Amino acid sequence: MWSDSMSIEGWGLYSEELMGEPLEGSPYGFFRVEDEFYYLYWNLRRAMRVRVDVGLHTGRMTYDEAIDWWAANQDFAPDARARAETDATARAILDGADRNIYRYSKWPTQAITYNLGRATIRGLRERFIEDRPGSTPRQFHEWYLGLGTLPAGYLAELI
Repeated sequence: MWSDSMSIEGWGLYSEELMGEPLEGSPYGFFRVEDEFYYLYWNLRRAMRVRVDVGLHTGRMTYDEAIDWWAANQDFAPDARARAETDATARAILDGADRNIYRYSKWPTQAITYNLGRATIRGLRERFIEDRPGSTPRQFHEWYLGLGTLPAGYLAELI
């Protein structure tokens, strides 16, 4: 929309992953075990967004099906719609699911760019290091960030 979302969103997710790469004496990198839990939770939530994004925009999921799926899988309330009229908690869950699904329904492919961007950047890093014996992840990061928000596919040509 305003710039290359795969580069920006992908970098955000990649850098989170980078923070959790194991270090000597620290199996969770810079994370504590509690941080690792939240990192995994938010990755799961992003994966759920991809499922909804693809489902809605390919016609495999209706808007209401997406709301019900979100309520069941995000908030563990598979019967929220049936209980919403008489149960304030179920109504709040359904309203929250509706707000999320509304956002995803209006911005096709945005949710999937996180994962595609992260995978692309990870692949670029591997290729960069492989093609430049003795290079380091830091050198890759400096190179990558120095290029700005170019489309990730173009960056593969630059390597």
